[in-house]
Amino acid sequence: MTAVDNPRASICLASRSPRRQDALRALGVAFQVRVSDVEDRLDQGPDPVDPVPIARAKAQDIVAIGDNGLPDVVLAADTIVALGAEPLGKPITSDVAVRMLQRLRGQAHAVRTGVAMVTVSGIVSGEVSTPLVMRKYSDEDIAAYVATGEALDCAGSYDACGGGGALISLISGCISSVVGFPIIAIVGLMIDAGVDVPVNPVAACTSLYGRPCVGAMHPEVCALSRVRHANGITT
Repeated sequence: MTAVDNPRASICLASRSPRRQDALRALGVAFQVRVSDVEDRLDQGPDPVDPVPIARAKAQDIVAIGDNGLPDVVLAADTIVALGAEPLGKPITSDVAVRMLQRLRGQAHAVRTGVAMVTVSGIVSGEVSTPLVMRKYSDEDIAAYVATGEALDCAGSYDACGGGGALISLISGCISSVVGFPIIAIVGLMIDAGVDVPVNPVAACTSLYGRPCVGAMHPEVCALSRVRHANGITT
């Protein structure tokens, strides 16, 4: 487990993702980082494109490890790029990235982010799924993008907030969900858990991603689905 301490933290983020950490900073939320290796120890579940079990396992693992000074609220997330029933992970080589982007060319797919939050009251989790359509880009476009090196660090071989954004034709939802931190949904969970969120989430979203916050205009696209509490499925 890796850790980054902040004695003033009101929340523990179970993720090393710079995007998720940037989102909490933009919201003005003081946080610690704890990262476990639970994902490497999990067997694949019955639905390989369901991110919620991994998010729940990450949060619960941090709590199970235990740590003096751990905040009462632990937040975890997991994001999967799903082409139908097939998960598209991070490419291990540039050649794999090229083939992945060729498969995605002109295709509709989904970016699914599972979120889990553990508090003294239990655990709540859910998912935000965002449909995307890729442009019918050329092989030359693919080669130029992969040559930047950005694709190798991204599930699906593209970064929607980086150069990979030029490969996308349509995002039917909020960009914050695509990068793995559905900001409106997560802020709702934090407020319910008593976490102080000093910055308006709409302002934070707009500032971070340089575009209007779709979740503010259309809350349904950022709402958690398949919400599950510790005592069972409620939604």
